[in-house]
Amino acid sequence: MEAVRTILDSAVPLVAALAVLCHLCWVGIRRGWERVAGLDRLRRSVLPLKERRRAETEALADLTCRLEEAKGRLSAAEQRIDHLQRQIDTMTKEPPVFLHILGAPGGNRRSFRAEAQYDTNAAAAARAAGKPVNPAWRYNNRVLAHAQDLQSARREAEHIFPHKGGYQVFFHGASP
Repeated sequence: MEAVRTILDSAVPLVAALAVLCHLCWVGIRRGWERVAGLDRLRRSVLPLKERRRAETEALADLTCRLEEAKGRLSAAEQRIDHLQRQIDTMTKEPPVFLHILGAPGGNRRSFRAEAQYDTNAAAAARAAGKPVNPAWRYNNRVLAHAQDLQSARREAEHIFPHKGGYQVFFHGASP
């Protein structure tokens, strides 16, 4: 038994040394072969290409994300333009409304809303007399009078749109 152990004790280090020697030979042969074949130089040239490809892939992903965001903003802008175009088309079909502002807004002044019309009888009489009637009076004419009270607003409206001139002004009350 002791003879077997002596053989094993001397064989194990010998086998280990032989394995290490074979491994070193293998590494040396492989490295030498790679150098001869140019694989080492090829690896050194491939590594920067891999890094460059990774950087370009990241840049492409970033650009793709930005493109999708831009497409979303473009779609929202196109929808807003379509909505505004529909509103413009609707407004062009409606007759115009003329707004007449009387007075200036101030701290102690309130806003009074009114409708102003040119009397149809006065318009007919003016046409019969050969006087031209402003075509604006065929449409709605609104008045926004800034005054301290309703009576002051009525006086300002009567001054600008006199009843004797064929105008009629109808007040709705004060605006908030």
